[in-house]
Amino acid sequence: MGARKTSTADKAEARRQLAESLQASITDKVASLTDTDAWKAYLDAAQSFHSYSTGRDGVFGGANAGAQGRRSAA
Repeated sequence: MGARKTSTADKAEARRQLAESLQASITDKVASLTDTDAWKAYLDAAQSFHSYSTGRDGVFGGANAGAQGRRSAA
């Protein structure tokens, strides 16, 4: 008795069904998470943080540009 081979179409259908199942599960979990008081508390806490700028364009811009070039050339 030989093992039954699964066709490419069967494999594709199985993957599609798994993807649909996972998508539904994720949607349900996110909906239940965002409907809790813990989620609201998290958003309130996150809102209290501020983004501050150092006034520089980036880590590798300005005064660091020359030094960075020397480090990477080694």
